[in-house]
Amino acid sequence: MDQVRIKQGEGVLLIRLGAVGDVTRTLPCLSVLKQSFPQARLGWVVEPGSRSLLPGPPWLDEIIVFPRTAFEPRWNLHAIGQIRTHLGDFISRLRKFDASLSIDFQGSAKSALIARFSGASRRLGFDRTGSREGSYLLNTLHVKPSSAHLNRVWKNLELLAPLKINPAPLHFPFPPLLHSAKVASFIASLGSAIPVAVHPGTSDRQSHKRWPPENFGSLAQALAQDGCAPILTWGPGEESLVAEALAFSRGKAVVAPDTSLSEMRELLLSCKLFIGADTGPMHLAWSQGVPVVALFGSTDPRINGPLGDRHRVLAPAWRSGFAPRRGDPEPIRMISPESVMQASREILFSALLPSAGMHTP
Repeated sequence: MDQVRIKQGEGVLLIRLGAVGDVTRTLPCLSVLKQSFPQARLGWVVEPGSRSLLPGPPWLDEIIVFPRTAFEPRWNLHAIGQIRTHLGDFISRLRKFDASLSIDFQGSAKSALIARFSGASRRLGFDRTGSREGSYLLNTLHVKPSSAHLNRVWKNLELLAPLKINPAPLHFPFPPLLHSAKVASFIASLGSAIPVAVHPGTSDRQSHKRWPPENFGSLAQALAQDGCAPILTWGPGEESLVAEALAFSRGKAVVAPDTSLSEMRELLLSCKLFIGADTGPMHLAWSQGVPVVALFGSTDPRINGPLGDRHRVLAPAWRSGFAPRRGDPEPIRMISPESVMQASREILFSALLPSAGMHTP
């Protein structure tokens, strides 16, 4: 493929709608684009739930929010009228940005349609092997991923290959922290205990990633015995899972306050360790330099695991070399609380951190 050139003042539109972990793992692409093409105008299309993860200037000149909630099923004439209005306003903003190049990191029919509606004459996306729902048919430039098992961060960066960008250290240009008084007060209330984020929840759609709440409870008890404060972090809809883990902890865990996504970032940065499954908060933690113990069941740790040598990935179902069936809730139950505690101690209390890799006790 010939090199794709970007001229002074040209608009480049990044498309990665959600979710939290996916948007987080696309931020390094924004960083290298800005460093390589400071003369370009950069825009990003994102859904409301992940909007607060994106920085403003100087990184992004425009953030265009896709009105996802407007498309929730409400079968009446008023709702149809609202959808038309929201969609019209959204497309108008897309066109006004005047992109000459779109970069579709999502690889879905929706993201490819957004690229098409943007008016960009050059639409860069993955080929058939790296995309879904026939989205490649709407793009004009295609990149074939080097592996089907490539970590999502590296896959995203490979999409920039036609731009001939020089390699650079990973950088996640999050917006500045808000320095929430609520978060600061909560952390101060823990006293001298070592703050450790323990995240029991996942979305309902990703329930197969959930480690049993009784295991989180046992883990919290062991952490407390080691002088840690096990903080049960949570997001919308995860309250019942946290309540179960708290009950099984026999009072040793403490529940984090209700936080916005920005406050969640700040809370995680206050912790010395994050423990949880393949979720958005896990990616928020490692991408900000917080060591993680990541629990993997039937999702591929090669694709979704944290990068760097400070982390431990527990994925016993992958030890045999045969991939478990995606969506199977049983593989994550193979992880014992004892193995998670061992990995946690290695990070918290060992001076020598072993090299990164799949940890399969």
